[in-house]
Amino acid sequence: MMKVPDLNRCCFCFPLRCGIILFAFINIIFLVVAVSWLAITTELQKSSITNDSSVEVLTLTILFSILGMGVILNFLLLYGAYQKEIAMLRLYNYYAVATSLAAIIPSFFLVSRRMYTDSAISFFAIALQCYVIVLVRSDVVKLEEKLFRQQGSPHYSHSINIVSDTVTLL
Repeated sequence: MMKVPDLNRCCFCFPLRCGIILFAFINIIFLVVAVSWLAITTELQKSSITNDSSVEVLTLTILFSILGMGVILNFLLLYGAYQKEIAMLRLYNYYAVATSLAAIIPSFFLVSRRMYTDSAISFFAIALQCYVIVLVRSDVVKLEEKLFRQQGSPHYSHSINIVSDTVTLL
């Protein structure tokens, strides 16, 4: 089984928590732009709907919904990162994995329909989301280690392997 990378810094320069907050803001801005782009594209295609483009409108609507929920849950990420709430960060990670997997299918469909701009925006959002998932997971592991050390016995905490090599992404 492959080990999920455990990051200590964001983009090799920012502290982990500050990087998560930065990426949450970047995600919110990017998702608002992406949702706006998909909404405009969908409305333009709805006005000239044919049998061929009705499937494209449905695909764009699904992506619009997924990315729209992303805006809301990135505010949850901001709150969880500021407050160091492990439960909120885990909830965000569950959401992020589910929506990233759900967004892959319509994205590939857009590629097959030769809608390259829309599919590029969608794949960029998925890639950004995957990086944020790894960052949030690393922060959760770090917070749990800190919590374990605070609750555990001080003379045993340094010899216990807190996180095994087969830790899953969630």
